[in-house]
Amino acid sequence: MELKKQELEDLTISFIVLTLVFSSFELTAIPYVALGIFTAFVFHEIAHRQVARKYGYYAIYKRWDTGIMLALFAGIINKLLGLRFIFAAVGAVQVYSLYAGWQDREIYGKISLAGPITNITVGIFALALLTLGKISGILGVSLYYTAYVNFLLALFNLLPIPPLDGYKVFRWNPGYWAVAIGVSFLFQSLL
Repeated sequence: MELKKQELEDLTISFIVLTLVFSSFELTAIPYVALGIFTAFVFHEIAHRQVARKYGYYAIYKRWDTGIMLALFAGIINKLLGLRFIFAAVGAVQVYSLYAGWQDREIYGKISLAGPITNITVGIFALALLTLGKISGILGVSLYYTAYVNFLLALFNLLPIPPLDGYKVFRWNPGYWAVAIGVSFLFQSLL
């Protein structure tokens, strides 16, 4: 899983921006938020990329500078006005086919499902560690936040609205989409 220099830079900038926004620019919250953002955002994007490459597509993460500016602006407005709206569309994995304009609905559905499934898996793992391990303190708060952000990101991304993952999954297989969004909603509701 080799990351090109530009891709690593784009992931890093996106990660930093999301960490700042999700922590409400509170330095004391960053350590708790960072693990959740890293596992929710970076793992999600890498999962898309790896599944696309498995099917022979060229795939690379690219940041969206307009989205980054909107995320920072919304984060600052939230901080000033005490709101809780988070804009998190800071980039995406771009998937390229050898045949321009050609898409296999099933393969694109699987590529799209990989990110939310990764989030659900990480969220369940963090929740299990937190619950079964009776972990508290800094690690406990970090695990709670990891579960929370992963389930939230899965749920949001599974909305069947273009260009979100849920739209592509729903177009491919409404049954898989229903199970995935149902599971993410159930676990998000537990937190």
